[in-house]
Formats: sequence, structure tokens, C-alpha cells
Amino acid sequence: MTGPSHRGLYRSLPLVLGGLLGSFLLLVAGFAGVLPIAAREQRLALALGMLGGVVLIFALCALASLRRHRWTIDGDAVLIEERPLVPLIGPRRVRRVPFGDIASLSNVSEGGDALLDLTTSDGEHFVLPPVRTRGTGPAARPDQEGLASFAARLQAAMTAAGVVAPPVTDGLGFWNRPSGLALLTAVFLASLAVAAVILWGLWEGQIRRARTHEAAAFLVALPIALGWWLRRCWQRRRDVLRAMQARPL
Repeated sequence: MTGPSHRGLYRSLPLVLGGLLGSFLLLVAGFAGVLPIAAREQRLALALGMLGGVVLIFALCALASLRRHRWTIDGDAVLIEERPLVPLIGPRRVRRVPFGDIASLSNVSEGGDALLDLTTSDGEHFVLPPVRTRGTGPAARPDQEGLASFAARLQAAMTAAGVVAPPVTDGLGFWNRPSGLALLTAVFLASLAVAAVILWGLWEGQIRRARTHEAAAFLVALPIALGWWLRRCWQRRRDVLRAMQARPL
């Protein structure tokens, strides 16, 4: 007989930003390396083809980033199921993790949500996102209370099975680890380069249309938002590492 379960839609922002950065680099490499040596009559077709390829790559990354995660408390273990939201775009993963193999439970930050992270004794990571519910406003909000309630149920089931349940502590998410900070820094630097080119175009009078001005203003302001986010990720990493050092063994 299975126990309570929790399911949520996981949005892999690292995959989206990685796809965006990779598409941008491919586009720059194509324009810098292919167009100059192509015949004049072929340049338009090549440029359109490269733009189409970049859009396709980014769209596939965006679709593959959406995944359904479900955890079910099952006797003396937790059954973890992960599958793509769009069939055939991304792998499926199913694990049955015995309670004795759960090394830690932690809250990790991913974008605007706090996810429940489970780490096994062999170092495998699983994350469970909160359910997004309709609040008083028009936008959906993450149900962090429901996720915390499920974590408490999992701890209670571990205790009932005779296993010492680890406390739920603050942990390091992808954006607080070196790989995530490196990716975010690369995206930040790329946005700075784009903003510099746009500002140069505005200064030289190359950008004149009103709608183009609106898009340019967004791209110029993007590095500010990314810089603020990068600073927040560094601060969380610092705070979590300090708390880990101060935690009694």
C-alpha cells in the first residue's frame, strides 16, 4: 500500500539559459566564420538558415526543461519518478530510494522557488518542486507550505520505519555551485556585450524605430537584473556554507 505523494512541474532554468547561451555563441560563430567566406548571393539564405537553427535549438531546450516530478512514500522507501512534460523530449527516470539510503534533505533555491533536495548515500541528487496554486492574484504562486508538509510526512515515515530522519536544512542549489555560478557569469557577460552593441547603435543613430527602442531598452536593462541575481546567488552560497560550518557534527 502506497502512502502520500507529491507532484510538481519542474522548470530547468539552467537548461534554458544554457540553450540560450549556446544558441547565441553558435549564431556569432556562424556570422563571423561562415558569412564572410560565402558567396554574396548565398549569404541571405545562410543567415536565415542559421537563425532558424538557433530558434529550433532554443525551442527544444525550452521544451526539454519542463519535467513532471513525483515522489511517493512507499513503505520503507520513497518512489521518485521524473518524466518530460512533452513526450519523447527528454529521458525518464524512476528510482526507489530506501529510507536508509537517504543521506540528507535540504531546501535549495532555484529561480523564485525553494525546492526539496534529496541526496542519497552514493551522492545522487533528486529535487521536488512545489505545486503552483492560484492565489488571490491572477498569477500562480508556489505552494511552499504543501512542500514542507510533504517533507514532514517523509521524515515521519522514516522515523516510523526505524530510520533516523535527517533534518531539512538550507542547501546549495545549482546556481550556488561552481558550475551554476560559471554559467550565470557567462550569460551575464554575454548580456553585457549585447548591451554594449545596442548602446553603440543608439549613440550612432543606427536604431531609430520606437518598437526597436523598447526591445533595446529591455536588452540594455537585462545585465542589471542578471547582475543582481548573480550577487544573490553568491550571497546564498556564502550564507549556506557559513551555516554548514557552524552546524554541530
